[in-house]
Amino acid sequence: MSRGKSPGGGDEAEAAGKLLRELAERAERDPAFGAQVAAAVRASGLLDVTQAPEAPRAKSAATSKHTRADISEIPDPFHLFRQHGDAGLRARLEQLDIAALRQVVRAHRLDPARISARWTNRYRVVALIVDQVRARSNHGRAFERV
Repeated sequence: MSRGKSPGGGDEAEAAGKLLRELAERAERDPAFGAQVAAAVRASGLLDVTQAPEAPRAKSAATSKHTRADISEIPDPFHLFRQHGDAGLRARLEQLDIAALRQVVRAHRLDPARISARWTNRYRVVALIVDQVRARSNHGRAFERV
């Protein structure tokens, strides 16, 4: 492509740059379109693209504090509440460290605002979990005797 002026009077390099920027913006907004553009570029051979880019991940298992094996060891607070009640759930949660308690909160979405992520007191996080599990377990019970 030459850097000269096109017959229409516009600079070809500027026009190509504008087109590519618009394509890139649309590809970022629309993943399906981005995949089509990537496939077209690979098929054309214009660029030496041998692999499709990986989708971004929030956290890999290697970077998180807990591996998949650790996550399976984290107790289900709703099951514990049904089986052992309030005291049994609290006793089991008090055996966990703060990182595991935060994992329970995240896994069961017990703190959507993520306020407890800054808490350092384990007993405060335990109280949050117990309160949320009790509230969700009792949800809808007001109409049982009607």
